[in-house]
Amino acid sequence: MNRDYLKKMQEVIGMLNTLHYAEQSLDLLPDLLSKQLPLESITLFYINQEKREFKPYYSDRFSRIKLNPINEKSHLLIQLKNAKTTIIMSREKPAKINIFKKSNPELFEMLAVDVVVPLLSLGALNGFAVIGASKKTLKEIDLISQFLNILSHILIPQITYERTRIDDSRNYYRIYRMDRLALVGELAASAAHEIKNPLAGISTYIKYFTEKKDLSPEAFMDELAIIKQSIQRIDHIIKSLLSFSKHEKKKIKKIELPDLIDNTIQSIALKIPRNIKLIKSLDPPLIVKTDAQRLQQVLINILFNAADAIGKKEGQIHISTYISGRDQLPENELFNISIRDTGPGIPKSFKEKLFQPFQTTKEEGTGLGLYTCYGLMKSLGGEITINSSAKGTEVILSLAYSFEEENEI
Repeated sequence: MNRDYLKKMQEVIGMLNTLHYAEQSLDLLPDLLSKQLPLESITLFYINQEKREFKPYYSDRFSRIKLNPINEKSHLLIQLKNAKTTIIMSREKPAKINIFKKSNPELFEMLAVDVVVPLLSLGALNGFAVIGASKKTLKEIDLISQFLNILSHILIPQITYERTRIDDSRNYYRIYRMDRLALVGELAASAAHEIKNPLAGISTYIKYFTEKKDLSPEAFMDELAIIKQSIQRIDHIIKSLLSFSKHEKKKIKKIELPDLIDNTIQSIALKIPRNIKLIKSLDPPLIVKTDAQRLQQVLINILFNAADAIGKKEGQIHISTYISGRDQLPENELFNISIRDTGPGIPKSFKEKLFQPFQTTKEEGTGLGLYTCYGLMKSLGGEITINSSAKGTEVILSLAYSFEEENEI
């Protein structure tokens, strides 16, 4: 193999190995292309669908340039969208070039605009390359345009997929938060109704105490236990309401999943009945970037659900960690926590309602536990999956290695 080509391949492989996301290639491509292709300069512009504009990406030697994004109403972009062919300035009429310059004065003042190549995918303009060209560039421009076209057909779908996946999580979380605020009103009305019943019971027993003069100590303790249960019921409802309406900014940092799981189990160990055995299998030691507090809140909810499902009979809760998607790209790998119980499973009629608010199989449940867990996992860019049968239920919490922190909404 030609040594020059081997060196170029090594450079490309080196670049690709540094990427966690396809979109990161936009920052590296201008330098790579300017080194490997006969170009004087190249600047890539890639679309921001939300703002309907094209953001510039420069090579290192032009990194000090602060060029504003190009609006989609630009005459240059309109021609690229309509013609979908490379624009070579030296072949255009002066009048048309003047229109381009008038529409994009900053672009033509700050960059050498000799050739503009559209970056297309599925017939849509997703970006374009502005090239500063020498005679050699112009001589090979058809081949260069073809190369960029092939590159865009490979790269753009991957970037679009990544953005869609991130947007899906963000959009769900926006809806989840708006739903949550709207549901706080419903929950408050529901909570008022639920609190009214135990309060009425407490009032009745207090009245009974004051009127009953010959109450035995044993009977007194029995009645007191009922009052205590009513107070605990009220406390549970109020805590659920506060937890559901509360929102805190994410704190993203690297955590070791086994450590988080151990700490979570220790924090609730005394609340897990002795008839239930916790079995852990936490290999390999997985490290992820996430919000430890939110993930721990989900874990606690799921563990309590598992314990409630087993009830008073002898049972087990198995907690394990594993990686899935290793045969895919690194960014598609998922780090999973599995919580599996030996309870009776979830009723078939209830499975479709698992993540809906106010749906519960517990006599004293508020129906917000799994709904909140689902929203929290989505807020971390993760997923929650539930598999259930008569032999028990498995809940799988899946996270990507890295989740970029975003502004809260």
